Amino acid sequence: MQLFFLSLLTILPAVASSSFLDAVQRQTWDLGKETLDVVWIEDDKFPKFTASFYFQDGSLNEPVPGLTQFAFDQLTAGTAQEGQRQLAEFFDFYGANLRHSVTHEYSVFTVQALTKDIVPVMGKVCQLFKDAQYPQNELDSHVSRAKSQLKNLVTSHAGLADRVFRKISLSGTPYAEPVEGSLASYDKITRKLLRERLGALNRTKKVLYLAGPREVKEMQKVLAAECEWSNEVRVNPPVLRKPAPQSAIYLVDVPRANQAQIRIGRYLIKDEFVGKYDHYQFMSTFLGGGFTSKLVQELRVKRGLTYSAGAYVSMQRDYGRAGILTFSKNETAADAVGIIRDVFADVAAGKFLEKEFVHQKNHQIGAYAFGFEETGAFLGQLMLYDHQNRDLAELVRFPETIGRLTMPELARSTLETFPWDRQTIVIVGDKGLQKSLSRIRPVRVVRYEDYL
Repeated sequence: MQLFFLSLLTILPAVASSSFLDAVQRQTWDLGKETLDVVWIEDDKFPKFTASFYFQDGSLNEPVPGLTQFAFDQLTAGTAQEGQRQLAEFFDFYGANLRHSVTHEYSVFTVQALTKDIVPVMGKVCQLFKDAQYPQNELDSHVSRAKSQLKNLVTSHAGLADRVFRKISLSGTPYAEPVEGSLASYDKITRKLLRERLGALNRTKKVLYLAGPREVKEMQKVLAAECEWSNEVRVNPPVLRKPAPQSAIYLVDVPRANQAQIRIGRYLIKDEFVGKYDHYQFMSTFLGGGFTSKLVQELRVKRGLTYSAGAYVSMQRDYGRAGILTFSKNETAADAVGIIRDVFADVAAGKFLEKEFVHQKNHQIGAYAFGFEETGAFLGQLMLYDHQNRDLAELVRFPETIGRLTMPELARSTLETFPWDRQTIVIVGDKGLQKSLSRIRPVRVVRYEDYL
C-alpha cells in the first residue's frame, strides 16, 4: 500500500494504470445465512484495521426525523448484559474507536482497532447491533442534550444559516429535514422506535469497506458467528422535480446580529449531474476553493467585503446540492449578494481569464494525489463512488479529465448549476437588512425558531 501511494504521488500520468485498481480487492464473504460484499485495501504499515460498514439506508426511511441518528448515537448506551459504563470501559481497554455518520441516503458505522483484537472487538460490536436496549435514563439525557444544542444554535450564526438554508432550499423534497431531527421530533423518539429502527438497519443491504493487513480476514468468522445481519431490505429512490424559480430573499431575523451569514444555492436532480461529477467539482473549486478562487478574489481581495467565501457541488446518488457560503457586515451584505450574482453571470458567459483557468487546472491536478494519503479517506472515496454507481476507473482518470476540460465547458457548467432565477437566497442577520436586500429581490422575514 505504501509503495502504491508513492507511485501515485510521483508518476501522475500513470495514475490511470491498472495497478491503481488492483490495489482494491472486491470479495464476497459467506456469513452462513447471508453474504456480505467486501471492498478490501491491504495496508500493512501498522498492525491495525479500519472497518466501515455501509448501510444502504439513511434518514429517508425513518418514521420520525432524527431516529436513525439517535439509533447510532445511543448504540453503546447499554445492552441487556452491560451498561454504558461497562461498554465504554471495554472499548477503551482495547483502544477501539467507534464512529458513525448518517446521510439521507445511507449510513456508515466505522470501527478502528488493533488487528490482534479483531475477535473481541468485532464480537462486541455484533452484540451491540443485536442487543442494544436504549435505556430510558440514557435516552432522556441524550434528548435533553440534543434539545439544548439545537436551541443554542442561535449563538452560531453560521450553523443556523446552514440549517435554515437546507430546510428552505430543499422544501418540498424528502431531503429537507436535517438528519439530526428537530425539537418537535425529539419528543416522539422512544425506546421501541429505536429498537425497531435498529432492526431495520440489521436487515438492510450492507457493504464492508475494509483496510488492514491480511489478518483482517479473521473478521469473517466473527461476523458469521456473532452478527445476525441480512440483506432483505432494499430502498427505492425518490423521484425529484427540478427546483422552481425563486423570487424572494429569505431573511432569518436574529436581533442585534453584527454580521450577515449568506447562503445561495439550490438542489440538483440526478439527471443534472450524472456524468458531470468531475466537471462540477472543478467548477465549484474555481468559484470558491481557496484564496485564488473567483469569489474570494472579487469579494475579499478587490473589495474587502468578507474574509472567506466557499462554493460546493455535493452529489449523492439520487440528488445533489450546489451552494455558496460566505458572510459580510450588515451594511455590505446586499453588495456581497450582488457581486456573487455578477460572478455567476460572468463565468457562465465565459468572462474570465485563461490564466485563472489554467492555474486552477494545475492546482487541482497537482493536489489530487494527496487526497489518497490517508487510507480512511481513500475508503470513503471508494464508498461514495460505489454509492453513486460510478465506475471506479473515473477515480484514476480525474487528472486526465480535468486536463481536457475547456473554458466553454466550465462556463456551461456554471450556467447549468447556478442560474440566478433558481437560486434560493438565505440571509441570517438583523431585520434591518430588509431595506438594502429588497433592491435585489423581495424579502421574506422568517423566524429562526420555526426551523429548529
